[in-house]
Amino acid sequence: MAVRAYTADLHIHTVLSGCAEVEMIPPLIVEAAQVAGLDLIAITDHNSCENAQAVVEAARGSGIKVLAGMEVQTVENVHLLCLFDSVDRAELMEELVYSCLPDLPMTSRMIEEQMVVDSEGEFVRFCERPISLPTSLGIGQVWDRVNELGGITIPSHIDRQGTGMCGVLGMIPEEPPFEAFEVSVALSPEAARLRYPTIGGRAIIRNSDAHWLSAIGQSRTVFHIEHRCVRELAMACRKEAGRSVSYA
Repeated sequence: MAVRAYTADLHIHTVLSGCAEVEMIPPLIVEAAQVAGLDLIAITDHNSCENAQAVVEAARGSGIKVLAGMEVQTVENVHLLCLFDSVDRAELMEELVYSCLPDLPMTSRMIEEQMVVDSEGEFVRFCERPISLPTSLGIGQVWDRVNELGGITIPSHIDRQGTGMCGVLGMIPEEPPFEAFEVSVALSPEAARLRYPTIGGRAIIRNSDAHWLSAIGQSRTVFHIEHRCVRELAMACRKEAGRSVSYA
């Protein structure tokens, strides 16, 4: 199969993330991705993947490929995108993440902002885990487990103060060996390489970090790959076998 260009937005939240708008339900997310001309999206709610299956189901027949994932908040308070080819693999990661969340009571208001829905966007239940809080997992521990499960880990919006790797740590650590880094919409890839020279030749990607429908696809990355899967994304980030990354 020949390499072709797939336009992707790999950082999208649903109504499971308490900070997302109520409009972020599976059918509307898929519709917005189609309107934006995307080929590939990833569902990356905070510390959970409980709505990933619903978006996968909503996307059937749409032409949109959906990766299951989550945005894990580490003990260092750094956000990491963890992406998988299947919901089953994402759920195995979720088991670890849930076991490492604080054992703290949640208010009714917090719980009611974390909605699990079906593929039609109908309410199923509330998530009663404190998914908006940091886990006790270190950056290296997250990378190790995602790697074991065949996924890819990409530090989120590295330039953001408070939750971005460089904003929190002031640097990019030598380990783990991340293949790519995400920058926020406020920073171009070119400016990021100048500001953070330790990125070196590794890939920089752009995503929307969408919390509302109109944001989906506003920031995107083009992956030149054969198949829309995690292995191919990693190859593109490493510029292997004719795969590569560019920007729309």
